[in-house]
Amino acid sequence: MKFVIIGLSVTSSWGNGHATTYRALLKELKALGHDILFLEKDVPWYSPHRDMPAPGFCTLGLYKTNEELKADYTKQVAEADVVIVGSYV
Repeated sequence: MKFVIIGLSVTSSWGNGHATTYRALLKELKALGHDILFLEKDVPWYSPHRDMPAPGFCTLGLYKTNEELKADYTKQVAEADVVIVGSYV
């Protein structure tokens, strides 16, 4: 299955518990053979604190604005079997 997850952060566990939860979930989904795109807003408080800038268990998409998110990822969202939108998005 194709998953698209729009979440707070998977690349930086600094100051939030979202990254570690997403990492565990995505690792297991990948192990089951699913294709995962994680979309994360590139914000100045996480970008200098990325402890996992290139996760091996998903494709990472960084975007700066909601307009960029829509312009760059509409097709992937439309074609996904599952779309998850996390909190603080």
